[in-house]
Amino acid sequence: MSAIRLSCAVNNYHWGKHGLASKAAQFAATNPDVTIDDEQTYAELWMGTHPNGPSMVYGTDTQLDDVISENASVALGASVSQRYNGNLPFLFKVLSIEKALSIQAHPDKQL
Repeated sequence: MSAIRLSCAVNNYHWGKHGLASKAAQFAATNPDVTIDDEQTYAELWMGTHPNGPSMVYGTDTQLDDVISENASVALGASVSQRYNGNLPFLFKVLSIEKALSIQAHPDKQL
């Protein structure tokens, strides 16, 4: 499987940097359909399959989760696919922080 260009979700939390001072906004702006507002905060860019901000295959209406589902053992590797039932087991985030915030961890319930 080759690399897939993604369009990723951006979250505008109050602690993010404004406009193009934000790395999250800069990455999002590589998609010509995205307009960056200098007055808006851009705190996080999400790369993954989270239902609140799924990544899309660039230039399409296809979600990353759909691509993975077509052949999870190739997309994720056989052992990861088997262990996580064909689901991407993480959410990669680019954080762009202007105001202090607490460090967060979201362990699974077994931890």
